[in-house]
Amino acid sequence: MSHPERPPPSQGLLARGLKLLGHLTHPDTRTGKVFTRAEEGLTRAAAKVTESPAYLRVSGSLMRQGFNARIRRNGLVEGALRTLRLPTTSEVENLRDQLRRMNDQVEALGTQLELVVDLLHRQEGAEPEPESPEPPPKERAPSKRRR
Repeated sequence: MSHPERPPPSQGLLARGLKLLGHLTHPDTRTGKVFTRAEEGLTRAAAKVTESPAYLRVSGSLMRQGFNARIRRNGLVEGALRTLRLPTTSEVENLRDQLRRMNDQVEALGTQLELVVDLLHRQEGAEPEPESPEPPPKERAPSKRRR
């Protein structure tokens, strides 16, 4: 059972397909006119259906049931995670929000410190240097903090 060798796919197949589709749906061609009429008719029919009170009632009921099922499922998952002493999704989201706020505060503090350092450098540059240099202050060994 040998398979005859298939020729490689011709280049530009997608381009030719799209060009054909454009030709078939162009408003000046016969198929394009049929396509346009069909599209307009389906759009009108869909608009009538979606404005129907019965459709809205049914779709609203289905959406409500879906949302309630999601709420129940999330509650069950969070309960199971608490039972296993694992962090729940809502707890992780709260921690993520706190971490994001803390990161914003650290960035703001960094910006403020950069401004203070720039101001200090400007002030040092504006002050005249003393004629007799003073010996640098003795540096202390860093203190050991307990954590």
